[in-house]
Amino acid sequence: MFLVLLLSLTGLVASSSARADEVTASVDSLRTAWDPAEAGLTPAAVGSSDFGQLFSASVDGAIYGQPLVIGPNVVVTTEKASIYAFDKVSGALRWTRHYGAPFQAASIGCGDLTPDLGSTSTPVYDSTTGLIFQTTKLADGADAQHPHWYLEAVSAVDGTEAPGYPVAIAGTPANTPGLPFEAFTAMQRPGLLLLDGVVYAAFGAHCDIQPYRGYVVGVSVQNHAVTTMWTDESGSGADAQSEAGIWQSGGGLVSDGPGRIFLTTGNGISPPAGPGDQPPGTLAESVIRLQVGADGSLTPASFFAPANAPTLDQYDTDLGSGGPVALPDAQFGTTAHPRLIVQVGKDGRVFLLDRDHLGGRMQGAGGTDGVLAMVGPFNGVWGHPAVYGGEGGYVYTVENQGYLRALSYGVNGRGGPTLTSVGTSTGTFGYTSGSPVVTSDGTTPGSALVWVVYSSGPTGSGGQLRAYQAVPSGGIVKQLWSSPIGTAAKFTMTATDSARVYVGTRDAHLLAFGRPATPALATAPLDFGRIATGSTRTLTETVTASRDVTVQSATGSGAFTAQPPSLPMLLHAGQSLTVPVTFAPTGAGDATSTLAFTTDAGSYGADLRGYGTKRGLLVTPAALDFGQVALGTGAKSLSVNISNSGRQATTVTGIGLPSAPFSATQVPPVGTVLKPQQTVTVSVSYDPQSVASDASALTLSSSTGSVTVPLTGSAISGQGHLTLTPTSTRFGAVTIGTSKTLTFDVGNSGNIPLTITKAKAPAGVFSTDTPLPEGLTLAPGAVVHQRVTFAPVATGQASATYLISSDDGQGGLVERLNGTGSTALPAATTWQLNGSTQSIGSTLRLTDTGSSEAGSAIYQNPVATNGLTATFTAQIGGGSGADGMTFVLLNPADSSPTSLGDTGGGLGYSSLDGVVVALDTYQGGTDPSSNFLGVATGVQGDNLSWTSTSTQIRALRGQPVTITVAVHAGSLEVSIGSTPKLTVDVSSVLGPTAYVGFTAGTGGATDNHDILRSTVVPGS
Repeated sequence: MFLVLLLSLTGLVASSSARADEVTASVDSLRTAWDPAEAGLTPAAVGSSDFGQLFSASVDGAIYGQPLVIGPNVVVTTEKASIYAFDKVSGALRWTRHYGAPFQAASIGCGDLTPDLGSTSTPVYDSTTGLIFQTTKLADGADAQHPHWYLEAVSAVDGTEAPGYPVAIAGTPANTPGLPFEAFTAMQRPGLLLLDGVVYAAFGAHCDIQPYRGYVVGVSVQNHAVTTMWTDESGSGADAQSEAGIWQSGGGLVSDGPGRIFLTTGNGISPPAGPGDQPPGTLAESVIRLQVGADGSLTPASFFAPANAPTLDQYDTDLGSGGPVALPDAQFGTTAHPRLIVQVGKDGRVFLLDRDHLGGRMQGAGGTDGVLAMVGPFNGVWGHPAVYGGEGGYVYTVENQGYLRALSYGVNGRGGPTLTSVGTSTGTFGYTSGSPVVTSDGTTPGSALVWVVYSSGPTGSGGQLRAYQAVPSGGIVKQLWSSPIGTAAKFTMTATDSARVYVGTRDAHLLAFGRPATPALATAPLDFGRIATGSTRTLTETVTASRDVTVQSATGSGAFTAQPPSLPMLLHAGQSLTVPVTFAPTGAGDATSTLAFTTDAGSYGADLRGYGTKRGLLVTPAALDFGQVALGTGAKSLSVNISNSGRQATTVTGIGLPSAPFSATQVPPVGTVLKPQQTVTVSVSYDPQSVASDASALTLSSSTGSVTVPLTGSAISGQGHLTLTPTSTRFGAVTIGTSKTLTFDVGNSGNIPLTITKAKAPAGVFSTDTPLPEGLTLAPGAVVHQRVTFAPVATGQASATYLISSDDGQGGLVERLNGTGSTALPAATTWQLNGSTQSIGSTLRLTDTGSSEAGSAIYQNPVATNGLTATFTAQIGGGSGADGMTFVLLNPADSSPTSLGDTGGGLGYSSLDGVVVALDTYQGGTDPSSNFLGVATGVQGDNLSWTSTSTQIRALRGQPVTITVAVHAGSLEVSIGSTPKLTVDVSSVLGPTAYVGFTAGTGGATDNHDILRSTVVPGS
């Protein structure tokens, strides 16, 4: 089934000639997320008042894949299994296509993405064929448990489907004969890769629901068929439930050249210790390089897995939450290691690896990681880094519940490549925030921006598109601009093209941001170069008007001052204004600012950049604080950049190493010569062995000066302990068409913080509007009240699970959810009415204020008791105060619809057989008070024999009171409002069925005993 709507072919006259701008996930197949062709997206541009939303286009469902920009159009895919093309300038719809009914999250019970799961990953465009490729999961099988995965291919010109498509994705991996691809549980999240005429798609699972493994599937563009299928779990010990899904939070499969594919896997059977270029069959928690054979087959050629991979699996801190990113060779790498790749996952360690020889497992000294560099751990990453190749090189990560972090690229004292954390945003990012994207004007200093979609948490509420200055200043990655976008999609990525930024949202919109085609005032950046501190340099900024505009002011800031002519000044179209700007650095290092122009057409800016030189050494960051480190969790590593900030070479004359438990590696040896502005990186580790607050320092002396880097850290001892209370949430019987919401508690009963590493909410009849965020840290004693709603759509029992893991080492904990969908009994006023009972409109009056009355209302047939729920609102009063009323479950063996008990303290029940819940307002016999809630399973004389009572309740006479009675597995629970008051084991006296009803009685003292409304839902 499909539908194509073609509105215009403007701008795409032939598929072979379409100019492709951003045709794959994260800009390129390296997945750098760096667009260096954006001279119109600069700090000054986003600071101008005319930068903002250009259009908002509506689609039929959530957009989780990154938009593509293809010629004049921007293309998005939706979870409704649709694809749209819009004019990239105006937002006008060009064409759209719908493929069929999307697979439903409710069908598998996974609440990761809801409700539709039609097309999630980022598509890819092939300029040779002019086709856009995307995957879809369609509910077109024999039933909901037999969907199909497809690779779709449509023309970028008009959306028509290409001959030979769609291609069904099915079969068996070549390396595991007899274990076929499982379409029902499989989830295709990573961005597609087009390589050598084959489209590759990688698969994980919905909510880790078994059976599943990680797959890579290749479909030939020319032959329209699956040509290869490979799984990351094969050989001895592997089976259909070996896991190791490939999801990468949406990051694309990586390729750095013909026949080479890189990916990262999640939890599963980890590889044994061994060299990287001899990969085993089990490859969970691994960065893997696949080699494409001449016959199209896929074979692992190299791998890296952290030494503690089994622990990552146990804690659910999978490496595969992050996608790998290959660093561009032109700006990164050394002679010994020219091809680099970076990887970070849930545990927050950033690994720098050699793409040709990834490093294996436990191949470093003493069985440690054989990597080029490791920094962290910081907060975990659900996403993938972005890269900027200018100004020395940077890598950026967005941390879950943490910061946008900038890591500078450098070379350590031994000549090896490394990364150093040199700055963070001031604010943190919620779970499901997106991966960063970098734009710049080539490698022009000061031109780069980092774009991130911010989300407040799992629901995507409060979504924002933000722009940050790419190069940190004073350790801060400065936010320059933001705009609301509605509901942010999970782990979303933006697309950039022609000075515009495109973002898709969870609430079904494609948004475009940028500036008008011709701003009122055109500016240009100024680069002052390197100036000695205490000196100055003056350059001239020239701005040109595109229409009549009055310039009211021109001001610099920081180390930059402006000397504008007399203002205000009217500029006619084509006229220019020149403003001298002076740079006077007061300290060593980079300096950036904006020359701000205020006009009657809004505000505009020109980017300013310079570097202050000063004899001596410059340290970034100025100090290293390792924070708290739990004993037994391994060392934490940070690094520091030491630069020659002067104008002449300097020679290292001495090194002062820190004392234990700190240690420093890759230290430049004495005699090392640092050229002007050359930087070396020193790695420092903190590995405490006892509880203490530790401090030390690293010092380096040179021929032009010395620096000292203070080091601090504190060690804590103990263990976090995740608890779910209760471990099973029972909803009882709930009427079809209604819902019931309950809570369970997620807590930490340990003595140190723990982090939630996995939280898989259910979907379908059980759901939550407040899903628990992964990455959440729970302090000792902290508790989160997790809401879950049961909304049955059919009669019968229903169940689901809420899977939660943490880094406390227990593995996954399961909250079991159970409920019964039922049809409520008719109103109690229609039941069999006995004794004094009468119907007064919608009110059931069991007794009036007459003395010595007994009344009952009994449903005509016995009903199932297990899972039964009864909620009723009672009102007692109008008389002198006696005796009370009940909800009854009568034994059908000796009861009937006409059953009626005794008056007075018998409450219309005594002499009957069953279980009774009583609202008693008169103290007599063994009653504990004249206002109590009680459960009785027998009688004593004319009165009830109480099994359990509660006197800590509100007054029962006067105002209406709402009571809920729930029966599950032989346990009866009674609540007033939403507060449980009594829980009684009735398994020995309550059978599988019972007559349900209400009774009441009066004696010498009296009251009206009314049921204002009631809902009784039988069990099953």
